[in-house]
Amino acid sequence: MKALVKVALVLTFSGPGLWGQDSSLESAFEGDAVKRARLADLQGTEKPPPLIVDSWVNSEAMSLADLKGKIVVLDFWATWCGPCLRAVPHTNQLAEKYKDQVVFIGVCSTRGAEKMAETIAKSDIKYPVCKDVDNKTKNAYEVNGFPDYYIIDQNGKLVVADCQNAKVEEVIETLLKGDS
Repeated sequence: MKALVKVALVLTFSGPGLWGQDSSLESAFEGDAVKRARLADLQGTEKPPPLIVDSWVNSEAMSLADLKGKIVVLDFWATWCGPCLRAVPHTNQLAEKYKDQVVFIGVCSTRGAEKMAETIAKSDIKYPVCKDVDNKTKNAYEVNGFPDYYIIDQNGKLVVADCQNAKVEEVIETLLKGDS
């Protein structure tokens, strides 16, 4: 019943502030009303779930608390995911372009993680990557596909839960301008 109430709210509510965010970012969300309702409890949270990860590559271990003051893009991916691997060059470009203001973190699915280091080298992933421990981070963020992007603002607020792949840079630019 609770899910039905959320869906009804999603279908009837519109305007600024949807999902706890200014309407300027609403076009970045991926998914239909049912999917958005599933993420409603996460969206806009001032305290996103922690990263429950290990096996960091290209970086020292870090937490979201360590990254306050920077935008954080969580890139949920898998070693066996073709679209994830095709997205790497673009994600590398974004990570380089915004390196002083944004931290990209590749959160690798538990399934296939035994090939993580090999895949990182073969695909030339340049941003920090870590392995999700027993899919705990994926489950906490309610990720239901790969790649999925979750964007946390400079204050530590989850501003876009499940960002459209093509809208990641637009959200970054909006946050850097302070328009959100």
